[in-house]
Amino acid sequence: MNEKFMNRFDEVKGGPAAECHGGKGTLFCRDMLKGIKSERFYFFHHDIVPKGVSIGEHPHTTEEIYYLTEGEGVLVTDGVEYPLKSGDFSICLKGHSHAFTATEDCVLIVVGVRE
Repeated sequence: MNEKFMNRFDEVKGGPAAECHGGKGTLFCRDMLKGIKSERFYFFHHDIVPKGVSIGEHPHTTEEIYYLTEGEGVLVTDGVEYPLKSGDFSICLKGHSHAFTATEDCVLIVVGVRE
């Protein structure tokens, strides 16, 4: 079996993502799923989101998970704001929308789930 099943953090090269989903500023995105074929997940991002940078509000046709591992920010789901802090988790269900703004430097894990 020669299927790839893991990536090492220091071997996955990421890059800047400017104005993600129409948000403000530039975050640094590393797709930890790169090169791995998954039937259930289409990406697994480790994002570094500096204070003041945002991911613009966008609708979903599939589910997406946000897990904040460092920092604090504001999650907007269907137009309603919720504070997030390190350790908090949210899921955007199919047919809903969400956005995120870092109120301090953050590390955000974002997982895209296939239907």
